[in-house]
Amino acid sequence: MKNKKSFIFSVIIAALLLSVACDPNVDLYEKMDAAREPYRESIEYTLEDADYSRFGGFIAEYKAFNDTMPAMDYVPEILASRFVTLNLGSSAMVTFNHFLLHPDWWDAGFGYVLTEEDYSFMGVGNTFTPNNPASENIPDWLDRTYGEAEEGDQVVIIYNFTEAGETFQNEDTYQFEDETWLHIETRENIPYIGYELVSEDYENFGGSIAQHGSFNENNPPKNHLPVFLKNKFPFAPINAEQVLRYRYFDGSMTQTLTDKYVFDGVIWESVPYFEERSEQYIFGEEGWAFDPTVIFDLDRADYMYLVEIDPVGQQEFQYDDFAYYYGASAFYNNFDIRIIGRRLDKLESGEYADAALGEIYENEGPEAAMDEMIRRIIEEGLIYLLQHKFPDAQPQIGGIDVHFFVGFETFADNWVRRYPQAEYICTESGNPPQFELVNFIETRE
Repeated sequence: MKNKKSFIFSVIIAALLLSVACDPNVDLYEKMDAAREPYRESIEYTLEDADYSRFGGFIAEYKAFNDTMPAMDYVPEILASRFVTLNLGSSAMVTFNHFLLHPDWWDAGFGYVLTEEDYSFMGVGNTFTPNNPASENIPDWLDRTYGEAEEGDQVVIIYNFTEAGETFQNEDTYQFEDETWLHIETRENIPYIGYELVSEDYENFGGSIAQHGSFNENNPPKNHLPVFLKNKFPFAPINAEQVLRYRYFDGSMTQTLTDKYVFDGVIWESVPYFEERSEQYIFGEEGWAFDPTVIFDLDRADYMYLVEIDPVGQQEFQYDDFAYYYGASAFYNNFDIRIIGRRLDKLESGEYADAALGEIYENEGPEAAMDEMIRRIIEEGLIYLLQHKFPDAQPQIGGIDVHFFVGFETFADNWVRRYPQAEYICTESGNPPQFELVNFIETRE
């Protein structure tokens, strides 16, 4: 009996070992995993508040990136967390907020704004002009208005200025020297007229704000300025804007800060100045990474642009959406490269509509003519199109070379359609930027 039990126990152990060591499914599953294509997809995603909050600090507070904290340093982490199933070959077009480090309201004007009565005193009709400049009128008005001015006093005046039919606001600074108001500088076309808090304003807040004449960490401006604005501008319309300049003690020094507020009909809200941007990211061997590559296929507007700039044009034929040099057809959304059916059309005089192409055809044959048509498209036409579509193109973004992949359709004799793709790099920014062809694929898969 003992020997029988020992035999059964040995068989069970051997079976278990065999099942672990020799499971035929293990190799099968490993081979299946190795052969399985990685799950890839092209997606579009707009960042949510929670995406910004994960990083804390400035990004979490303003729900935006900026020039010193660019999106490309943070978005890969967001994508890896949000889209865990995506793998090699995936791409994502990500839309996010980008905070401008120098918003235009930081250049607001702060000073005394001339009234109708002031203009009337100076004998001008509510605006100055190049023939009747402010600097020739305001000093006399300052003498009357600031009769007790002392040596070195400065005054900032904001006024209307009209030139070439357009009226905008200028800001002049004047200084009192030797009993005369001297013009120091002019800032033209200020974007906003702001309000700078004065001593009386701080006193009305009471407490430590009144005592020190500034806000601080325990009394932040966001807790007080919305109420201040509602009291100061009780009849403000919806979407009214106001720029405020105020003092803030950060624990070591007092700074002068500027904020912009917008009235939603109920409360005044501080508005961070940001713009919406979109960037492309790809999933590579090391995970998600910023990719400045631009990929697009020509659409109707693109073909029509090439029709409009075509150096040969429509000639005697009434083709409003087609021209001969590039062969772009906006109606059919392709390049017509038919030699017999279109590109070697002849005029009433018997000459070719495209004389240069006709000469190549006569002297070198149809294959050379076909090569010339493609050359014109990829070496000339598409470069003009890139300059038109991407006037701000740069050779690199974030230290990465920028590539442009341009897809299009050609329509040849015998109804042959092909879908080539041309690859370009931007070699120099400017007006216009410069592009160079680096690769041409005659037929895409």
